[in-house]
Amino acid sequence: MAKKKNFTVGSNDVSAEEAEREFGISLQELKTLMNIRGRESLRELNETYDGFSGLGYKLKTNLIKG
Repeated sequence: MAKKKNFTVGSNDVSAEEAEREFGISLQELKTLMNIRGRESLRELNETYDGFSGLGYKLKTNLIKG
């Protein structure tokens, strides 16, 4: 069974504006993307972020390891 990650509030907290500057995507853009369904979501991912890999690159995360 996978371990649960513990999330803590602390000195690592950043504002939405700081996160947008660092990652190149706003919180609102992520929320909008999460609310799109079906083929429209794939089109948006591909056209705007160059697919999952492009979004993962912007978010500075490994799509395999998380």
